[in-house]
Amino acid sequence: MIFKRIIFSLLYNDRCFNLSRNFSLQKVGDVQWIKNNYGFGETASQIDELIITNVSRNLSKKDQDNFFLDIDSLRKKIFVPLTIGGRIKDFEYAKNCFKNGADKILVNTAIFDNINLVNKISNIYGSQAITVMIDIKKEGNEFFCYKECGEKKQSKFDQKFVTFLKNLNCGEIIVNSIDNDGNGAGINLDLLNFFNKKFPKPLLLMGGAGKPEHIWETLKNKKISGVVTANLFNFLGTGLKIARDECIKQGIKLPSFKET
Repeated sequence: MIFKRIIFSLLYNDRCFNLSRNFSLQKVGDVQWIKNNYGFGETASQIDELIITNVSRNLSKKDQDNFFLDIDSLRKKIFVPLTIGGRIKDFEYAKNCFKNGADKILVNTAIFDNINLVNKISNIYGSQAITVMIDIKKEGNEFFCYKECGEKKQSKFDQKFVTFLKNLNCGEIIVNSIDNDGNGAGINLDLLNFFNKKFPKPLLLMGGAGKPEHIWETLKNKKISGVVTANLFNFLGTGLKIARDECIKQGIKLPSFKET
């Protein structure tokens, strides 16, 4: 049986977690503040996977050590698969991500600038260990792909690019809407129009989930394997539980878990 997934994403920068609105960051708090004020352990019991992306501009050895230290602290009561992303520009750092608990790594810029790195990681850890995120922005009547945390326009998002994605050595694709990022107004299902039903990789949508119904309405779509949300304030508390319970009630197959 193929299950759909609800995935939570956290943005990390300089030892703090952040909210994002159209890729502009707003600090929320450090690891301890998150755990103390927002009961993240309870939230994590309602998700199927966790993504933590380091969006720091500089990643010194000390920054890397602090990042992995904070991940370890956050994960102590979270028992779901972990994806680590952000600034993965060389194999050594990718290896350190796996060494520090990553089940998968998330790449974006590397598919444009260093496809050999992606292939090397795939050859050693398997394509299932790589998640590709595509950051998409609408300009006029066209869509474009961005890299470097949405700072640099890279290429047009069209059927040619979808063919490129189809042939990548990766396990799944996250299509992230820059326009909907953090607005809580709903997920842009129009981005699925570029993909036919026979696209061979799992597709996930991100950007715009602000209410529980945004999750189950998206997961009903047959092209979708999962929804990724980074909207910390809208879903901490009972939001994710409501979304999960309603998905199950509507016949959407999600992985089951037992509370401990």
